[in-house]
Amino acid sequence: MARTKSTELTGAEQKIMQVLWQQGPSAVKDIAAVLSQDSPVAYTTVQTLCRILLEKGHVQAQKHGKAFIYQAITVQQEARTQALSSLLKRFFGGSPALLAQHLLTEQHLSPELTAQLQASIDEAVQAADPDPADHIQVDNDPAQHNGH
Repeated sequence: MARTKSTELTGAEQKIMQVLWQQGPSAVKDIAAVLSQDSPVAYTTVQTLCRILLEKGHVQAQKHGKAFIYQAITVQQEARTQALSSLLKRFFGGSPALLAQHLLTEQHLSPELTAQLQASIDEAVQAADPDPADHIQVDNDPAQHNGH
């Protein structure tokens, strides 16, 4: 039985998408030139990967003379969301709490970043529950409960 093709980006595909997100619509030779700044990449490899990205629906292509110009149609945030979702499922059993605990214990976080993350968490909690008045209030004054 043939397995279904994944729309997830491989590492090499992600590098091409990064070029397209940064540079905009590009020909294979231009993508290869940018990627080759880090390490040599064959034109035919980039061409094949661009064709795969087209099949996966991440890019569109327009013929321009003899060359195809590739343009990202998957937005970067969408790709990040998909990659993170996959990471959560594969390594953390789908648990955002386990991922967060892992990051907190395995990564060095500066006090500034820790404060920023806490502020983001506080904002998310506030957005999820904008009216704390709906909660049951705990009355710690026993004088009100003895008939007075």
